[in-house]
Amino acid sequence: MARAIITFRLMPESPDVDLSPIKKKAEEIVKENGALGATQVKEDPIAFGLKAVLVMGMFTVEDKDFDAIAAAMNKIPGVQSAEVSKMDLALG
Repeated sequence: MARAIITFRLMPESPDVDLSPIKKKAEEIVKENGALGATQVKEDPIAFGLKAVLVMGMFTVEDKDFDAIAAAMNKIPGVQSAEVSKMDLALG
């Protein structure tokens, strides 16, 4: 089976939104949806104090609907939008 590292990008509603609960819930969603091994969650500065949350996880490609995972993340309180921003094949 092919494996890929998927990066989800979550944009908060404003620069004033506390990102800690967003990062925690997004990581839980990724793990619940079958992420393999450790996930990585980090903040990505955009502009004027606004930061996106990037969530990276490794998945098997054949059986996952990544847009559905992003839609689940979009329901997190304080999130304006969530999308799959990057997909890289994992080697090895």
